[in-house]
Amino acid sequence: MNKKIYNIIKQRILCLRYEPGQSLNQKKLAAELGVSQTPIREIFLRLEWEKLVTILPRIGIHVTKIDFKELKEVYRTRILIEGELGRLAAQNITDEQLIEMKKLLESSKKIKGKGTREKVVALDKKFREILFSAANCGIMQEISELLYCQTLRAWHLTFDESDAMSEVEMETREIEKTIASLAKRKPDAAQQLRREIIMAWVDRLHKYFTRY
Repeated sequence: MNKKIYNIIKQRILCLRYEPGQSLNQKKLAAELGVSQTPIREIFLRLEWEKLVTILPRIGIHVTKIDFKELKEVYRTRILIEGELGRLAAQNITDEQLIEMKKLLESSKKIKGKGTREKVVALDKKFREILFSAANCGIMQEISELLYCQTLRAWHLTFDESDAMSEVEMETREIEKTIASLAKRKPDAAQQLRREIIMAWVDRLHKYFTRY
């Protein structure tokens, strides 16, 4: 599979450049990205497995719609898995990894201006990489990342451009609390914190979907 093209198409879906329910034309995409239809077809099969597109024979390919009920199930699973990853991270995290997290915390405090949304996503990605690397459980990390991508679209959907700094402050608080929890090396507390962070996102989504 062409990973470069895969990442381009996937990122367009995750950041809602391709909107939920939008039809995707395999032939046009292949022409735009300068490849044959074969790698595009392979990529769509992968994205279907990741539940980011829906392939309907003789009808077409569509970006998967965002369904609140399904999202709640995804978040419930994330709560279980990432809670355990948080617990493992508290047991295994090194001083060097804590230092890297603190550097990201300082970076989060400097986020402002144009491209705030993209900066928050990039910073959160780096933070998760350190956190789950500390947990040292590859299988759970892979599952968590798969689920995270499904919920990332919902984050973009609820992102308030008019109050972007509130999003930055929220991310900063989450990082700050996580660092404090991990630094104490208390697995149960780290597990509970990770669960609470994700549960807060479920509440946020519920408010969004009931409003609209």
